[in-house]
Amino acid sequence: MTQQLSLDEKDVRDILNGMVDGVITINDKGTILSFNQSAESMFGYDGSEVVGKNVSMLMPASDGDHHDEYLKRYMDSGEAHIIGIGRNVTALRKNGESFPMRLSVIEYPARIEGERWFIASCLDITLQKRQEDQLKQSMKMEALGKLTGGISHDYNNVLGIILGYAGLLLQRCPDDPIVQDYAKEIKHAGERGKDLTQKLLTFSRVQPELAESIDINEVLSENSKMLEKMLTAQFKLTLTLGDKLWPVLIDKGCLEDAILNMSINAMHAMPEGGELKFTTANVEIGALDAQVLDVEKGDYVKLSIADTGTGMSEEVRQHIFEPFYTTKADKGTGLGLSQVYGFVNKAGGVIRVYSEPGQGTCFSIYIPRDGGIETITTDDEQLDESDKYRGSGSIMIVDDDKAILELNKKILSTHGYTVMSAASAKQALELLEKEDTIVDLLLSDVIMPDMDGFELAHIISHIYPNMKIQLCSGFTEHKGKTVTNEDLYKNILHKPFTATDLLKRVSELVKS
Repeated sequence: MTQQLSLDEKDVRDILNGMVDGVITINDKGTILSFNQSAESMFGYDGSEVVGKNVSMLMPASDGDHHDEYLKRYMDSGEAHIIGIGRNVTALRKNGESFPMRLSVIEYPARIEGERWFIASCLDITLQKRQEDQLKQSMKMEALGKLTGGISHDYNNVLGIILGYAGLLLQRCPDDPIVQDYAKEIKHAGERGKDLTQKLLTFSRVQPELAESIDINEVLSENSKMLEKMLTAQFKLTLTLGDKLWPVLIDKGCLEDAILNMSINAMHAMPEGGELKFTTANVEIGALDAQVLDVEKGDYVKLSIADTGTGMSEEVRQHIFEPFYTTKADKGTGLGLSQVYGFVNKAGGVIRVYSEPGQGTCFSIYIPRDGGIETITTDDEQLDESDKYRGSGSIMIVDDDKAILELNKKILSTHGYTVMSAASAKQALELLEKEDTIVDLLLSDVIMPDMDGFELAHIISHIYPNMKIQLCSGFTEHKGKTVTNEDLYKNILHKPFTATDLLKRVSELVKS
């Protein structure tokens, strides 16, 4: 015998609140009768704010104005314009933001208190729509690539004819200076067109990248005038180029495109002007840094591109290399940085970014030295470079970036140091007050909420005068609110730094 289970009002409410979809019930006048927890999260309203009001408040005015009309038509004629039909609609959150939603409505089979009731199931399809739009964009770019490739091949044939006849003119009329000048101009224009088709073919992936051994310093120097004109007088362009830079095996055109693309991004991030700085250096990446950067250990050329712009949030930073991700709305394609990422990755390198909202952004690109990745050895025991800087002592690390905090803690603790860590200046002071052991060194980030590194250093220097202090920052222009020691500013350890850089600096300070 089947047991009949009866559900009271609380049971029904619990079931509705447990559903993933938003569920709304309305009567035949469009009045909202119930609003489950998923609907509250979706629309941003508390149930008490909407129950008893017309459901049109959850729709843009253009749809809400017609809703009562559709409902009345269904009640009179049974015409199912909305009822019983699942369809995509535009909904409205409490904050005024519209979003795409999948809406399914059914009529409750029995009348309640003489009224006809309707149950609406609501599904937020914002992510689905975004993925569909990205897929359409991807297909569009693929089609554009094929079209560009085909046109470029035909264009190359035309250019071949132009360049060929220009060459014949130069040969056949050596004594006619006017014809010579005309022919040279035609030849020059044809060669420019050839360079353009090369870029178009590379974009369409019909033409493979042409890797060659180049000096990044030379590429930056060659493009500096063009960058200065593009940036205008509102921006300061600074090149700090390392001596005797190692050659790298990359496609020169792709590198130039990357430099241009990132410069344009930096310019957009500095609407009121600022500084764009390119820095190059030879770096040896040992085993520990190779693990951190996720590359093979060996010799690399480091290219840093830093701006003094608006910076970016952690959420944005996590997505910037994803195809079609953009913060420029319809003014950006979201392909620029993803192409830079692909170019660097194909060259066997890696790109990392450091940024703080309101402070600027620094991209660091590591490209392997031409000649292959060679294992670094420091002596007969083949120790990693960082092992030369093992030490002892107690260190307090302060950084509001949890990932950086844990990384630096791991690096120092595995090289002989006793490490304490704090996520803020206030927490660091509280820990130091409770700690009985002597702390030899404070290693603190500069830019932190509530109290910056310079303020913390000022307090520490008075309470613990024997404690050494090392500040870290990704931005050379940030001096903080309280700079009482100019040496701290001059000796900042600039992010992003390698494990070897960190261990070397700490070793020098602890031993001094």
